[in-house]
Amino acid sequence: MTGHVSLLLVYEPTGGRPLTIARVEDRRMLLDAAQRAIIAAEQRAEELAAADCVLGEVERAEAVRLRKVLSLFVPELKSNEAACLVGVGVQ
Repeated sequence: MTGHVSLLLVYEPTGGRPLTIARVEDRRMLLDAAQRAIIAAEQRAEELAAADCVLGEVERAEAVRLRKVLSLFVPELKSNEAACLVGVGVQ
């Protein structure tokens, strides 16, 4: 990937055009934001699954897709995911 990835803080007024407030270049903040977006998507999937298992599965697939897409831009997500899987199922 040859592009540059940064985190934008955007103000979105009702009925108006979005306005960029700041651009953040800190990789740790970018990683944190990506992880939080994935967690939020996974939580939405769990909430939907409680009400409708089919919609829950669709949302789970979207959370998986989001993780894959964000991993393209934030490769640290892959190493963090691998670290979280170490020891899973081992007691």
